[in-house]
Parts: sequence; C-alpha cells; structure tokens
Amino acid sequence: MSEEEAYQTVLATLKEEGIYPYTEDEMQVVKSIERCINCGLCIQHCPVVAAVGLDRFSGPRSIAVELSRSPPEYWTTADVVYLCTGCGTCREVCPKDVDIPEIVNLIRARIFKHRPDLVPKQLHTADAIIVEHGLAFVPWEDPEEKTESRNMRLERLGLRYIPDQVVKGADVLFYPGCQAEERAQEVKESAKIILDHFKVKFTLLEEVNCCGLPATLLGDDETALELALKLKRKVKDLGVKMLVTTCAGCTSNLAHIAERDAWGIPVYHMLEYLVEEIGIAKLSSAFKQSTEEEPLRVTLHDPCHLIKHTSRITMDYAGQILSLIPDVEVTQSFAHDSCCGGGGLVSYHAGDVARAVMKENIAAIEETGATRVVTPCPLCTAQLEDNLFRQGSSVEVDDMTVFIAQRLPQEG
Repeated sequence: MSEEEAYQTVLATLKEEGIYPYTEDEMQVVKSIERCINCGLCIQHCPVVAAVGLDRFSGPRSIAVELSRSPPEYWTTADVVYLCTGCGTCREVCPKDVDIPEIVNLIRARIFKHRPDLVPKQLHTADAIIVEHGLAFVPWEDPEEKTESRNMRLERLGLRYIPDQVVKGADVLFYPGCQAEERAQEVKESAKIILDHFKVKFTLLEEVNCCGLPATLLGDDETALELALKLKRKVKDLGVKMLVTTCAGCTSNLAHIAERDAWGIPVYHMLEYLVEEIGIAKLSSAFKQSTEEEPLRVTLHDPCHLIKHTSRITMDYAGQILSLIPDVEVTQSFAHDSCCGGGGLVSYHAGDVARAVMKENIAAIEETGATRVVTPCPLCTAQLEDNLFRQGSSVEVDDMTVFIAQRLPQEG
C-alpha cells in the first residue's frame, strides 16, 4: 500500500467515526487558539454577550476552545456559533491575536458540510438563494418594476440618473454588492454620480454576482469559492486598474479574496478612493453651498467590516469628508463603533439578538441630539433604519454614499 493509499484509508476510517481532520490552512487557524491565555477580554467586550448575557450566548472564548477538543465535540457549539455577529471586537482586544472570527467561520463551515441539520433553517434558505441566483437576494422578477423603483428613489432624493456602462480598460470597476444592486439601488446610483462628477473612467459588471461573503458566513465555503473565482474572471476580462465598492462587507471580503486569488488590483471602499485617489483638495471644492438656515447635525456609525476587518482609517476619512460639506455638524456617539447586530447573518435567524445588540447604538444616537445618522454600509443603514423606526425615533438614516452624492451639484 502506497503512502497516499494509506492516508485515504485512514481518512475513510475517521469519516466512519464522524471525525474530519483539519486541512493545512485550517490548522493555522486552529493553532491560534493555543495562544489564548483565558484573560476573558473577548467576553468583556463582546457586544452579543453584553446584549443578551452569557446564558444565551456563552461568548467568543467558549466557541474557540471547542476546537481544542476532539473533532466531533465542536458540534456542541451549534446553538451559539450562529449568534456571533462576526464583528471582530474579540480579535481586536485579544492580547494574543487569537483569530476568533475565522474560528467561527471554520466551525460553521464544518457544521454546514458534515452536520447540516444543525444549521438554522433560515440560513439554508439564504444559501439556496445564493446558489440559485448568485446573489444574496432574490433578483427582481420584472426589470421594469426594478427601474420604476430606482427612478422613484432618485426622484425622492433629488438625484439624477446616470446610465449603466460596461467598458473594458476602465480605471475603476464599481462593484455595488448584492444589497445596492437589488435592494438599496440609491446607493449604486449615488456611487455612479460621484464617480461621474470627478470624471472617473469607470465600468460596471455586465452581470453582478455576490462576492461570496454571505456564503462564507453561513458555512458554504464551496459556493463562496465558486463565486470568488467567477468574479475574478469577470474582473480580469474587463482589465480594470482597481475595484471600488460602497459595501463594508464587500470591501473586507473582496480585499481578502483579491489577495488570496492574485487579482493583481487594489480594492477600495468609496471613502478610501475619494481621499486617497481623488484627494482632499478636489473634494474640498466639490460640495455645493447649503440653503438650510441651520446646520444639519449628524452622527456617524462605524461599520465593523471597515474598522475591525479593514482599517480604522476609513472612518477617519469619513469624518474628513463630512468636515468639508457646508453646514454639516458632526457629533460623535459614544457607541459609534459598536456592532449594529446585523453581521454574521444573525438578523436572518435571530432577530431578537440582532435587535438587542442594536439597543446600545439607539440609545447613544438619541443622546447625541443628531437628526441624522450617516454610515458607509448598506447593511448598517438597513439595521439602523429598522431599529430606529421600531423605537418611534425621528432620527433619519443615510448611507454615506447617498449623503455625499446629494451634496454634489446635480449637473445635466
């Protein structure tokens, strides 16, 4: 028997016992647990623990340590591992850099593959949509209705329409993400307005497909990889120099897969692109003068996928841009960088947990006295709108891309 045959025999025997050895890449994640010193900082700072208590969610450390046990035993985390929002706070505060968000993804992937009966049924539904449509949301059945919805949104916001364009060799590929493509069309349209205003040579995809982050979060690594490779082929075919997106989750995931799969181009969130590529000098003279009698008082919400999975400097850029807009006054919320509760697909199957996590944000926003919340993430925007509405609050919510576009001269 050859070495390979012996290895396959051992794998088959282990499989019969319900034991699935880690791959080499998975082992790197698992080994990070060995650095844990049980300090408990991850539990103290976890927004889900703070919101629902240890009886409902036993915390990041309890999930992580399951991987140090014999493989079959980590199935016992199924009742809590899907309550993690993946915000990354635990990794950020960990003195030993234990990569708990990746550990959560690893556990979810193994449960999805080997014990799908333990995956919340709502996530199976979400996965079926992604597999069938290549998007995180069911596309509009009637293209005309989608167009009507888009036009109504633009009219309500006072924004002009710029036709979609697909051209090869453009400087920028604008990637809207699933939510801006199918649900929050005003975000996609606003990004086009911004790029057009600064005379950026940009293109869109002929057909958008998901970046794969939702599939990764629910544990379907196979679909996530297929979507990533499909997107890479489309990007390569267009021959662009860089990719710009308006979605926080897409930013972190696209940056990851672009490096992993050697796309050869940088990935920017729109805020990063505006400051680093367009420049503060051009931005400072771009905004039209306000006609309001009093300054608009706004507060910023920081998306976790930007500040904890990408870079905190992105939200520094957000503050810089807002400071350039006439008659906009920014007041900081004490919970500006706290999770909105919508990450990790938690809102899909445990809405009560997602809403509990959001409570701190709502209280902090109300305390600022701001009349509007601005955030550079369609998911955070939706979460904030829903929860503020439930509270009967008069505070309005804007995606920051829309907020910027509304304050540029509407030529044409």
